[in-house]
Amino acid sequence: MDILVPIIAIIMVFSIPLSAILGSFYLKVQKMKVSQNGDDSAVKDLRQQVGNLMAENDEMKDRLKNLEYIMSDESRRINLDYEKEQIKVDQQNKFNS
Repeated sequence: MDILVPIIAIIMVFSIPLSAILGSFYLKVQKMKVSQNGDDSAVKDLRQQVGNLMAENDEMKDRLKNLEYIMSDESRRINLDYEKEQIKVDQQNKFNS
């Protein structure tokens, strides 16, 4: 019986702080769960915004692809020299009128 008293004392000395630490950890986890449940609507809004942005990004990629096609197509290129001459002729006609 004399040996049990110091062993029980040692167990009690270490178990009380350990139970307090584990208890505070459990309370923090529960608080985090409660606060996370309140943010569900914010998470849904963010997911919707990300989805909209991804769709818009895909549309922009398609538009860019179309523009690249138009710019690289030789038959659709504008003859700049011809256009410059036309501008000069238009300006001369404008001033002559």
